[in-house]
Amino acid sequence: MNRMSNTVIGFLNILTLISSIVIIGSALWMGRSKTTCEHFLQKPLLVLGLAIMVLSLAGLIGACCDVAWVLWVYLFFLVFIIVALMGLTLFGFIVTSHGGGVGVTGRVYKEFKLEEYHPWLKTRVMDANYWLTIKTCLLGSLTCSKLSLWTPIDYLQKD
Repeated sequence: MNRMSNTVIGFLNILTLISSIVIIGSALWMGRSKTTCEHFLQKPLLVLGLAIMVLSLAGLIGACCDVAWVLWVYLFFLVFIIVALMGLTLFGFIVTSHGGGVGVTGRVYKEFKLEEYHPWLKTRVMDANYWLTIKTCLLGSLTCSKLSLWTPIDYLQKD
């Protein structure tokens, strides 16, 4: 039974090792771009990819070499990551819980009111420094050039 569980853990960690290589590769590919949007995501993706790689290597070493203490360290960090992701998800639900938007009659979009959101999110959105990053991101993308071709009717009909 122990050999079977180690084989399953080893196989799953090979899959996570491959996914970490893909994440690191995509983060490095983003570094080639000149836009702010992709540079914003590059460091978090690199950190995430490296963390997943180290964790999967620890799981592989523990499972394949039958090293119990490495598996315990692996389990501790795996539980820590799961709890952190659950906390981040809960935080996202709390911050955005009341601001679902209201459908506007005759339009394909919803109207959102900042007053309906959590105070933490309101202060972040109202801070001018955060809008500078978003502004440079939008200007660096093709969004503005596409919107300049829209007619007033397009603003009412397009999603």
